Amino acid sequence: MKFYIHHLYLLLAVVALIVCMCSPLITFFYTDEPTLEMTNFVFRRWAEGTTSAAPCTLGILLIVSALVSAFTMFVSLFQNFALQKRSAIFNCCVLAGYYLVMLVFVLILRGDTRMVSLDWQVCLPLVALILNAMSFASIRHAEAKMLARANNFRLRD
Repeated sequence: MKFYIHHLYLLLAVVALIVCMCSPLITFFYTDEPTLEMTNFVFRRWAEGTTSAAPCTLGILLIVSALVSAFTMFVSLFQNFALQKRSAIFNCCVLAGYYLVMLVFVLILRGDTRMVSLDWQVCLPLVALILNAMSFASIRHAEAKMLARANNFRLRD
């Protein structure tokens, strides 16, 4: 098995997505209601102790993105560069959709807040998006090198 740099990029993207799945993202401080904490799977009101599973779409998008990154990493063992590039593009689209859904939730919940506190884990899907873009470029580079070697070999016959 040959090691490519995009294996490392994809592994780091999976780790970043798993860390983001397991942590709180945004805390909303309201003037007349209890504080609301948003994670990737639930809303949690601190004072009342109630939860709501409305943002589970965020968690599902992160799970899909982590699975696609792992799939891309395992497909690279077979050097199927076309499938790797397609899955990297799909993963970038899923992560962009994650931020669109998060923006919708924030705009809906922002009503009469006095403060919105973002945790540092909000940037981890963006890091995974950048790592996926870097792995896409690395896949293209590895494919070009392999094709150049194959063309060079054919010219010698």
